[in-house]
Amino acid sequence: MKHIISINDFKKEEIDEIVNGGAEMIPYVNKKTLPPAAVLKDKPKVCLLFLEPSTRTLGSYEEAARLLGWPTRIVSGPEATSLMKKESFANTIRMFATQGAEILIIRSKEEGTARFAAEILEKSGFNNISIQNAGDGANQHPSQTFLDRLTILQTLGRLKNFTFGFVGDLKHSRTVHSLISSFTPEDKIQFKLVSCQETRLSPRYKRGLNILESESLNILRDCDVVYVTRIQEERFSDPLELERVKGRYKITKDVLDGWKKEVKIMHPMPYVDEISAEIRSDPRVIIDKQAWYGIPTRMNLLLWGNEHRFEKTLIPKMPELKKEIIKEAEIDQYLTSRKKEEKYFRPIRNGTVLDHLPFGTGDKIKKCLQTNKIFKQNNVIHNIERIPSQKLGIKDILVLENVFIPEHLFGLISFIAPQITFNILKDNKIRKIKAIVPEEISGVNSLPRCPNNLCITNYDPEGITKFKILQFPKSGENFLLRCNHCEREFTREEIIKII
Repeated sequence: MKHIISINDFKKEEIDEIVNGGAEMIPYVNKKTLPPAAVLKDKPKVCLLFLEPSTRTLGSYEEAARLLGWPTRIVSGPEATSLMKKESFANTIRMFATQGAEILIIRSKEEGTARFAAEILEKSGFNNISIQNAGDGANQHPSQTFLDRLTILQTLGRLKNFTFGFVGDLKHSRTVHSLISSFTPEDKIQFKLVSCQETRLSPRYKRGLNILESESLNILRDCDVVYVTRIQEERFSDPLELERVKGRYKITKDVLDGWKKEVKIMHPMPYVDEISAEIRSDPRVIIDKQAWYGIPTRMNLLLWGNEHRFEKTLIPKMPELKKEIIKEAEIDQYLTSRKKEEKYFRPIRNGTVLDHLPFGTGDKIKKCLQTNKIFKQNNVIHNIERIPSQKLGIKDILVLENVFIPEHLFGLISFIAPQITFNILKDNKIRKIKAIVPEEISGVNSLPRCPNNLCITNYDPEGITKFKILQFPKSGENFLLRCNHCEREFTREEIIKII
């Protein structure tokens, strides 16, 4: 693995390998000696681009690089970059590469920035750089997950067969998202989640896991480990909602004494008031040791990144479009058989007719085509709405005279209108084509947008959306898709609504 972007990119054995590698760095941190793998003739340049505040992640990466003896550049805050002058994120990343970055650690409030940076550098020919995600909005924080797993392993002696509690803002906490995603049903862990309605964990992180949820701290009484999180105030757009959840949960001495005697309290920090000052020095609260494990963990991640940074990670091509020719005939013969449609539109002899569009999708498809500059001034476009249809009840038809749509757009258009047929009229023949909705949908020229306003693809002019279809519709179901960058999940309706 060349990049450390999302915990979801790693196989279980790779996660274990990285955690064990962090454990191997502990003696070198304690003795402040150089691990053999760090003895290099050409030391890689480490760049820390932190566009959000940080104490622990930035500090531990910096200390890890110092212990390795590697040259390090720190850029803290967007005000230290030309982003403040409205430079694009893509151009900022290219400049870091131009100036010699070989391991680039990024933290940002936008989601998907690390993956976007890796794509931009690959497209630009910078193939010897490892990107590491130090937190992208409310999405992922993989290096924190590695140190959290190392903390549990060093404390409990195992990463399976225990009861794991989480409390606080589980909706917005990227550390929780990454950490829970690193476990599988085979780990046989009982998860107990405590949060209020406004801060509940998204269902996508719970799939297949043994989950018990409550708004009461009482369910945490038998936990081996409890992971406490603060309310992520910076992620709330509604101040009234924020006021309703602030100070909701607090771990006091009375609460802690009612729990299992051997329980260990973890927190990714910073904390505000969710851990009482009276228990700060209690040996069951291991948050300082947890933070310390960030140093050996990130030493290992820097070594990992340098070892793998020359690997080729070609951007996968979009899957080949599957299509079926369901009719082919002479135009005159076909038009004669379709005389009844003349009352809706004038038949054409050259161009494309998009038929069987669910009512309301004609304008959205036309917008996508216009955005992709498919139309020219001499094209005649008819958008006919509310035509009776046996399959759809009512439908739209898009008549594009002298227009032929590139096949790379067929998949996107079929996603917008799954029942569509492409009727291509050319050289006195008509071909009626049915395209199969592909497993991945790629945007072109900013359409379709990611519905997540914090996704990097909505901020950078070079951002191109890509969605993986997780669930194809069955009876009464909808498409379910995941954004390749911010990793959030959406339905088909949510995506086409904002076209």
